[in-house]
Amino acid sequence: MNELIALEKIAQWEKLKTLVLDSVSSPITKRVYNMALNEFMAWFQQAPRPGFTKATVSAWRVSLEERRLGSSSIIIRIDPQAGGGGGGQRAPSA
Repeated sequence: MNELIALEKIAQWEKLKTLVLDSVSSPITKRVYNMALNEFMAWFQQAPRPGFTKATVSAWRVSLEERRLGSSSIIIRIDPQAGGGGGGQRAPSA
């Protein structure tokens, strides 16, 4: 049963990644965003987390700052759509 739940979560993650990656046209930007999203997921799975919350994003930011990444690198990893390079092709707001 746990394997089924894990597979469902992976499928949901892949759908979310596809939505983000499909929102940009540049192959280079897609590659960078894909790397950032994979990096986040690897970090997210390292420890029990309450889910995708503001506290989780803050903890992710702290972990990036501890690695002494530059501000633009942190921005891309926190919010790929805010990181530029997307050619202004943000997803429409609801």
